[in-house]
Amino acid sequence: MLEFFIWFIMIGVFVEITTYVIVTYVNKKFQWLIIERDEKPKILPDALGKFIEHGYDPELGWVRKPNTWHLENGKYGQTKWNTNSNAARHNPDFEELESKISCYGDSFAFCRQVNDSETWEHFLSKMLHTNVKNFGVGNYGVDQALLRLKREYTKNRTPIVIMAVVPDTISRILSIWKHYYEYGNTFGFKPRFQLKNDILVLVENPINNKDKFLDYENALEHIKVQDYFYNNKFVKEKIRFPYSISIFRNMSRNFSIIFWILMISVLKKSKKSNQVIQWKPMQVVMRINLQWRVKLYADKDAVQLLKKLVEEYVKYVHKENSIPVFVFIPQKDDVLFVKKNYHFYKNIIKELQGITGIYLIDILDYFLNEEQIDQLYSDNNDYGGHLSIEGNMKVASIIYQKLIHRFQDTFGIKE
Repeated sequence: MLEFFIWFIMIGVFVEITTYVIVTYVNKKFQWLIIERDEKPKILPDALGKFIEHGYDPELGWVRKPNTWHLENGKYGQTKWNTNSNAARHNPDFEELESKISCYGDSFAFCRQVNDSETWEHFLSKMLHTNVKNFGVGNYGVDQALLRLKREYTKNRTPIVIMAVVPDTISRILSIWKHYYEYGNTFGFKPRFQLKNDILVLVENPINNKDKFLDYENALEHIKVQDYFYNNKFVKEKIRFPYSISIFRNMSRNFSIIFWILMISVLKKSKKSNQVIQWKPMQVVMRINLQWRVKLYADKDAVQLLKKLVEEYVKYVHKENSIPVFVFIPQKDDVLFVKKNYHFYKNIIKELQGITGIYLIDILDYFLNEEQIDQLYSDNNDYGGHLSIEGNMKVASIIYQKLIHRFQDTFGIKE
């Protein structure tokens, strides 16, 4: 009996050590498999310095800085974006023209993975013969976009103000540290709003001074309370001691990621790795993120917060005597999900349609009828990346038709 017990302990220790070695290896290779040390990730000074210089904003968390540029890959090769002196995206041939429209929102408003002359704002500028200003910022939720609008608008007044976001904005407005939802996004501290007695209350960016980055651990207890995803997602997906037991808590997720990361490592050594295999572990993460936003659109509190933020946007734009146009631009996996299942954010569309004075456009309605949906996005996978040139042309055409139908008399826009 004693001998059996000793063997049982030895096997248990061996399994635990082996699991620990595998998990920590995968964690180093793929940031989305999180372990105990991810509770307090290290802030690397060199990376922080670059972020402070190129993106940090004490109020908003991050922003596109004036007169900056960056290269990235698009559907047809390398692309480049530039910002002008107002920190808006450069709009070739239209910078000096009158602006009747300004746009705020996330990366689907900014239009990543295409050149400056290939954004939907640029195509819309051509159609309307006006400078459509682009103040979109990657990974923004409606909350940050609203704050940026209030900060920039008086310097960039336009008769129409477009707010364009992806449906995943519902997760972004619940976050105060992106790391708790997008593991590894350690510089992504941001403000958020909460509803108290049906009134929006601003929770300021906890790292509102660059010096606070190095002491961010002092703010962690506050951040954990304010961030929806710490207890609801991060803690539940974290693998911790005993690793051999904890790994089974999200078995499908964990084992899929571990399998594909180990497979990639083996294939790289044999020089047989390919893009399809390399996408596999991220595919697991993107599928779970899609499940989260579907779940959140069924959450009354999350939907109510989003509605209140949009109401505040409409209220502010009306106060400035302009017209608010709110646009949902779906990611590719949103479109694929709705085609196979149901319109998961239809409830918020109905809620927003009840807001007085809003003009609402859901691009999903038009993308659902597209047979060649792959052509509208830049990446050849289920996620799809950002809009391609063709996708941006399609969005511009949809918005153009909506605007000239509704506002041609007001703004002299003629078909």
